[in-house]
Amino acid sequence: MLVIGATGRHGGTGARVVERLQAAGRLVRALVRSDDERAERLRQSGVQTLVGDLHDRRTLPPALDGAESVYIAYPVAAGVVDALANVASVIHEQGSSPHVVIMSSGAADPNSPSGIARAHALSEELLLQLGVDFTAVRGSAFFYENVLGFHADAIRETGVFANSYGDARPAWIAGTDAGDLCATALLDPQHHANTPMVYPPGHERLSQHEIADIISEETGREVRYQHITADEWSRQLQAHSGGLPNHAMIEHITTNAAMCENDTTILRKDIDPSALEAASGRPPLTFRNFVRHHRAAFGAATAKV
Repeated sequence: MLVIGATGRHGGTGARVVERLQAAGRLVRALVRSDDERAERLRQSGVQTLVGDLHDRRTLPPALDGAESVYIAYPVAAGVVDALANVASVIHEQGSSPHVVIMSSGAADPNSPSGIARAHALSEELLLQLGVDFTAVRGSAFFYENVLGFHADAIRETGVFANSYGDARPAWIAGTDAGDLCATALLDPQHHANTPMVYPPGHERLSQHEIADIISEETGREVRYQHITADEWSRQLQAHSGGLPNHAMIEHITTNAAMCENDTTILRKDIDPSALEAASGRPPLTFRNFVRHHRAAFGAATAKV
C-alpha cells in the first residue's frame, strides 16, 4: 500500500493512515519529497520510503508499481489537478487498477468560491473520466489542528485570537479521526462502493467563542475571540512568520470561513461521533482533549492536575 503525504503536517492524516495500515499487517510504502528526519522515522517504523514529487511524473512509476491501494493527502496548496493527473497517467501506463483514496475538500465543487476546492472537483472529474478506481473523502469538518496552527502563537502571546468565522458553528474533527476514516476506505474498499464521493461527518460543532472558552478552561487563563473581516484575516495570515501559510491556503481558509459565516450549503455540518468510533474502534477525540494535549502551545503555565 502506497501513502503519499505520510510526512504532511496539516492534520497529519497521512501519518495516521500509515499507523492504521501497519496495525492491520499491511506492507506500507511512502512517497516523500525529501529524505529528511521524518522520512527516517518512517523507515525506522518499517515503511519503505521512495523520494519523489507528484509534479514530476518521472518519479512516480517506482512508487506506484505493484501498489494495490494508494492514499493521497495533497497539501492545502495549488497544483492538485496536475498532481492527480500524473498519478492517473502512471496508473494507466502501468495497466494497474489500485484503489485510490484522496483526502479531498468538503467544498469541492466546480462553482465553489474556493480555488482549491474547484481544483479538487476538477481533479476528481478527471479521475472519473480516466476510469481510476477512487474514493474522494470530502471532509467538511475543520481540523482541530487549524486552531493550533493558525492561532496558538497569538493565544499564547496575547490571549486573543482573531478570524472571520463570526458566530458560525461548523463541524470539527481531529486529524487522527479523519485519518481513521481514510484508512477505513483503504482497508475496506467496498465500504463506499456506491459512490466515489463521500462526505464523512465531524465530531462536534463549535463556534469560535466556544473554542475560546474551552481553551480558557483548559489553560487556566482568559482567552478571547475577536471577529475580523476576511480581508483583515488574510492580511494577518500573509504576515505569518516564515511565509506560511501559502497564498492558495489563505484564500481557501478565508473563503471557507465566509461560507460558514454565510451558511453556504456547500459546506456540510454533519456530526456523528458513533460513525467516527466505528472507523477507529475508540471514542473520537474531543476538542477539549485536543487542547489538553497541547496546553503548553496555548500558553498554559503549569501542568493540569
